[in-house]
Amino acid sequence: MDKFDCLSVLFLYPQKNIIEPYKNCAENFGLKLPELEDLQVEYTRLFINAYPKVIAPPYESFWREKEIYGETTIAIKKLYAACDLDISKNWHDLPDHIAAELAFYAYLEENDSAENHDIKLRLLEEHLKLWVNKFCEVIKNKTNLEYFKNLSILLEESIYKG
Repeated sequence: MDKFDCLSVLFLYPQKNIIEPYKNCAENFGLKLPELEDLQVEYTRLFINAYPKVIAPPYESFWREKEIYGETTIAIKKLYAACDLDISKNWHDLPDHIAAELAFYAYLEENDSAENHDIKLRLLEEHLKLWVNKFCEVIKNKTNLEYFKNLSILLEESIYKG
């Protein structure tokens, strides 16, 4: 797995059926992985369900439009379609989830061509770079686990510094 494949995995909900790739990716980055239950509780609190609102929704449309499934969601779906990808077959969340966008970036790196290179630049410049910093800043300031703070720092460095 390359860097963006691993980042994608680490932004998925941590569960037993993917714990081995999760552990491998965390190790590759030198991240100390908390116990599974602690990881699940904090992931849920940050990204899925917290009172009175979700702390860090993992969706581009939220950070750019303050709504879920907005114009940016449709734009990212068009980028996937430009590569003949239909994530709805294997993915059970929104197309602009951070894990989906990172997996797409990894796919573009692994399947490098002139056309894919242009799409990869668009994904980075017209999507990821426009919201990841805000997303990561909230995670760093609101998480109860050092793991998520370090993961968000790693994500920022990967997106903005290469």
